[in-house]
Amino acid sequence: MQMTSGRQDPGITRVQGEYQLLALDMDGTLLNSGKIITPDVHEAIRVYMRRGGRVTIASGRFPASVWLHARAAEMNAPLIALNGAVILDEATGELKAGAPLPPEHVRELIRFADEHGAYIQLYGYNKLYVRELNETNVRWPLANVVVSPGKELNEQNYAEQLGMIEVVAVGDLQRFVSGSIMSVPPIYKATIIGPFPELIEEWMGQLGGGPEVSSKPQAAPAFTLTRTGRHRFDVNAYGVSKRSALESLCRELHIAPSEVAAVGDYDNDADMLAWAGLGVAMGNAEPHIKRLAKAVTSSNEEDGVARVIHNFLL
Repeated sequence: MQMTSGRQDPGITRVQGEYQLLALDMDGTLLNSGKIITPDVHEAIRVYMRRGGRVTIASGRFPASVWLHARAAEMNAPLIALNGAVILDEATGELKAGAPLPPEHVRELIRFADEHGAYIQLYGYNKLYVRELNETNVRWPLANVVVSPGKELNEQNYAEQLGMIEVVAVGDLQRFVSGSIMSVPPIYKATIIGPFPELIEEWMGQLGGGPEVSSKPQAAPAFTLTRTGRHRFDVNAYGVSKRSALESLCRELHIAPSEVAAVGDYDNDADMLAWAGLGVAMGNAEPHIKRLAKAVTSSNEEDGVARVIHNFLL
């Protein structure tokens, strides 16, 4: 993925420490269970940035959601959304670089979902494409807003933010993605949802490249698959991940991998935690994520991100 931005601003002072860039997952990491950046975490981020550090978000969420939260925390580095498929400008929220799924692979995923009775939804740039609206997907934008303490989570209270993310019912998904190149929007991520955890494991195994994936085995596509819950997993283009986006970002900012600290809690954080000079698992992280991390902090209910900053970055 090639970013379109230039070099790091020469006026920015490098932090006097080992780590120049802090990359934060959102859910279960930056945000507590109430989906809020706590005052202690916010202040720790501000202190690190005042000393010259750069801070970014690396999330599976929509670009608008990532940008809104980064803006609330006054972050100062380009941002990563949709599991690394998108890099966006921290000041404007506009797309800087993207790595969408190839159209033929999107069609393959839809066929797979249809054949296996799975639910599938497709992610454009701040648009969620679904067959039809239902009680769950119609509320999807609400799960992406910056929550204000004491303000009820409803459409009226968050109307301005909700206007940045759209759920689009397209009917026949296969027909929708089979139009001309000019008419089909880039699809950066797909999510497949099933009724049982065991089915999710089976489907991920099949989509890993076996001939059963396709009616044309020799053309079976390759994907990046990451489990994002007991009943769901995300699909990105092969080679696209939070790590790949961070590698691109670091090339533009002239920051070495050894100068990156990354914090996360779930499967889509694994590769960036293993790659970063300092990979830290949250106290609430899955056990296998804790095992691959170089350090473990407290949970997202105990300001784990703030502890990482104070213990390792300042």
